[in-house]
Amino acid sequence: MGGFIANGIFARQSKILGLANINGSGSFVLSERLFRKKDDLGDLPLAYLEVLREYDPVDRTNFKSPVLMLHGDSDTVIAIEGQQDYYRHLKEVEKRSNVELKIYKNVNHQFTPEMVSDLKAWLGLLPY
Repeated sequence: MGGFIANGIFARQSKILGLANINGSGSFVLSERLFRKKDDLGDLPLAYLEVLREYDPVDRTNFKSPVLMLHGDSDTVIAIEGQQDYYRHLKEVEKRSNVELKIYKNVNHQFTPEMVSDLKAWLGLLPY
């Protein structure tokens, strides 16, 4: 759950200089709905939905630090739709330009050498 935790902290802390999210999600409600559908758990209880919305990065204005999202298109653990929804929120709702989503073909829930290389390159571009 590291990518979820990192996103939750990033969305609430103004002093974080950037976020690299690997195979996670910044769209908590959507991701929980996908988990529940995959596991045949039924609808999300209203009380739980309210708690998730309190922390969900797509339900708040995020701080302006750069964001890199890396995700395999074949991830069977964390559905890529949560990552894509967070990317859409940052680009379309918040009108951010310092956000990047890289999708890796035929990659499951893992951290590949190509992802490591892309992360290192992104870190090297940060002005900090």
